[in-house]
Amino acid sequence: MITREGKYEFEIIQGDVMKLLTVKEVSAMLCAKPSTVYAWAEQGIIPHLKLNGLLRFSEDDIFHWIAFQKKGYNSSIQARSPRKGGNR
Repeated sequence: MITREGKYEFEIIQGDVMKLLTVKEVSAMLCAKPSTVYAWAEQGIIPHLKLNGLLRFSEDDIFHWIAFQKKGYNSSIQARSPRKGGNR
């Protein structure tokens, strides 16, 4: 769950099973490179868990995060700077 401050909180409700996704699965869902997903997790942009050193993602939290991204511009993700040497 994403709070008003943009922080991520995980809710585990007794009796529910949390489906965990790998970096590869999340990168396929988002059509992003795995290295991008790793970077977003490290920067705190995308909700994630670390279990015994392995990066995992709650499927529900990823869907909520995607929905939150659609509501407006996320200023925490910086646009790439223009390429040097002109337009391509």
